[in-house]
Amino acid sequence: MTTTPAQNRRRTQRQGPVPVQRTGSTRAAVRPGGLRGTVEFAGAMLASVFAADIVVPEAEPGVIRDQLVELGYLDNAAGHAERIEALRSFQRTHGLRPDGVADARTVTILTRDSREHRELRALGL
Repeated sequence: MTTTPAQNRRRTQRQGPVPVQRTGSTRAAVRPGGLRGTVEFAGAMLASVFAADIVVPEAEPGVIRDQLVELGYLDNAAGHAERIEALRSFQRTHGLRPDGVADARTVTILTRDSREHRELRALGL
């Protein structure tokens, strides 16, 4: 029979502090359903660590323009209206909302694609 978190809290309040179990040379708190909570906590911590490694660059218009030119979405002599349409085309291609705004997701994917394009070009591919 599984218990809900509310039932666990009521049980803890009635029975006092959480019992401590000796496990080798370490001590571990034993709580009903504790393993699931621990795994969820560890997953959240790992997700936040990996998300923190993703640095979103600032959306500088000149850099965005250069990246769009590099990837073939924009002509070098294009004006402002063409740049917005090129950004929309890039967003549509990558499953993003095609609003023509260089938001964090767009800039991150654009930067990643540009970096991959340069690496492949350096390898002669």
